[in-house]
Amino acid sequence: MKKTNFIIIDDDDIFLKLGKMYLELGNCTSSVTLYNDATIALDIISGMIEHIDKNIVILLDLNMPVLNGFGFLEQIQNIPNAFDDKLRLYIMTSSLNDEDLERAQSFPIVKKYLNKPITKEMVDGICTGVI
Repeated sequence: MKKTNFIIIDDDDIFLKLGKMYLELGNCTSSVTLYNDATIALDIISGMIEHIDKNIVILLDLNMPVLNGFGFLEQIQNIPNAFDDKLRLYIMTSSLNDEDLERAQSFPIVKKYLNKPITKEMVDGICTGVI
């Protein structure tokens, strides 16, 4: 199974710790990087995008202060070639709002809208490409 580098962007420290734990238990995880601020994550990802030659999956929360998930999506989709087999982005949120779901699905870069909590089955599905 191809090893995957994960980035979790979420302002909830408990979810960051649990998400990292589940990802590290998976058979496909190469590394897990955590950001509790979407602005910092966006700056770092933007700066390294041309040098990425690995499989990277981003798990993005929607409800965050400063720059929320939708703001992150609006900005990252403008980075040339960011999603040409370099990055896969999944929404991982506690929001059950149908408007959030519809808005998230309007971004072509979003692979799937997943509801928290993260599970081993979700990780396995992302790794195998089923999700």
